Amino acid sequence: MKRVLSVLLAAVIVLSLMGCSAEKYGAGVDAKIASVKVKDIFLDNSAIGRKVTVAGKISSQCGSNGCWFVLQDDTGQVFINLGPNNMTLPPRMNKTATVTGIVY
Repeated sequence: MKRVLSVLLAAVIVLSLMGCSAEKYGAGVDAKIASVKVKDIFLDNSAIGRKVTVAGKISSQCGSNGCWFVLQDDTGQVFINLGPNNMTLPPRMNKTATVTGIVY
């Protein structure tokens, strides 16, 4: 009986960890929007006002309630403001994130 409980517990732990790997906050990433590099946002003035998707690592984050973070890829970094949408993000420093939003 102990062996069966150990196997079941191990299975529950594995399934729980698998569920944690696909965290989603807000509306999620818009699959219809092509991904761009951070440098493209700064070099292309037509990006202002457009919706873009960017991926990278969270290099800095609001310490009080997770209302903003800095996303960094291999070309630069961009400030992501969650406040206007009343969103917050739990501590995710050095985690990979993919974000869809409007460039301002």
